[in-house]
Amino acid sequence: MNVVERMSHFNVPGVSVSYFEDAEIKWNKFFGVMEKGTEKSINENSIFHACSISKMITALCVLSLAQDGKLDLHRDVNEYLVSWKIADNDFTEKNKVTLARLLSHQAGLYDLEGSFAPYKSGDKIPSPIDIITGATAYHKEDVKVKYIPETDSEYSDVGYSIISQVLQDVFGEAISQIAKRIVFDPLGLQKTFFWEIGKEKFECFALSDCVVGHDNSGDIVDEIRACYPNIEGAALWTTTRELSLIVIDTIKSYQDKSGKVLTHDMAKFMLSPFGCSNDTGMGVFLVNDSNGNPYFFSQGWGVGMQCKLRAYYKSQKGVVVMTNSEPGVEQDESLVGEIIEYVCINHEL
Repeated sequence: MNVVERMSHFNVPGVSVSYFEDAEIKWNKFFGVMEKGTEKSINENSIFHACSISKMITALCVLSLAQDGKLDLHRDVNEYLVSWKIADNDFTEKNKVTLARLLSHQAGLYDLEGSFAPYKSGDKIPSPIDIITGATAYHKEDVKVKYIPETDSEYSDVGYSIISQVLQDVFGEAISQIAKRIVFDPLGLQKTFFWEIGKEKFECFALSDCVVGHDNSGDIVDEIRACYPNIEGAALWTTTRELSLIVIDTIKSYQDKSGKVLTHDMAKFMLSPFGCSNDTGMGVFLVNDSNGNPYFFSQGWGVGMQCKLRAYYKSQKGVVVMTNSEPGVEQDESLVGEIIEYVCINHEL
């Protein structure tokens, strides 16, 4: 595959790719620059915005806490929430909102159109409770259940904001702190973090390692590096190598090979269809390829960035692709999708 040529076609300044097999990283490859108009080459230390892949990390944290008996995935979350409650209505009479339903996007919630835009400089920094109560422009109404939970699957950022509030009410910690303790530190990750609004630096990274976002013309976006108010759902920054290590650890747990974050049983639960949907696990989506081989994927698409991971959890191989460009088309139609398909067939690039 002529990656440089395809980068030019899609106006993508920089790409990072990691491939793993037998639950070990086999190679990492880097193309282009961190910022248009500079000679700052993409390298193994280049940190990309993973956007909605954040939800997979949030799921790992919740599942780890559940396996330790600190949370119940099937309990009404109102029993955990202190500072706010989900209003009961006709839809919640039969099925309550639970952590498992929130993680699998089956909690009866719809995101409002235009919600969860990037943080605008000068705005008040919102907390999860501000978002779910409609106190900000990032989600303009108090969250309400709008269909019977576990009767449909509807992708929901606001559902993950509720999870974040549960964690805050129960443990007094933000997801950034919990993820560092449960996922990042045990795996020895040095360049993976949730970027919280208002923080110019984080203890494990240098801003110079973070790529700059670009639009579908290849020009630098106004925000340079977008920051999202819903930390648990869209604020993860990482490298392809370190994201691969998280995926590999999850696969090890699934294979009962001493993963550090999840137990074997919990990893199987995470990667099994849940509720009314055959393609939804906990924080990830489940698919069979054209040959019937099962894999899970997670993907992110935000201002100036696009990325995706595909992991064959039974054959223990997969690929992570991250770009510093917003192509204007979904992953399957973009350079990200082209690279994933090529690598999964050829195991090289």
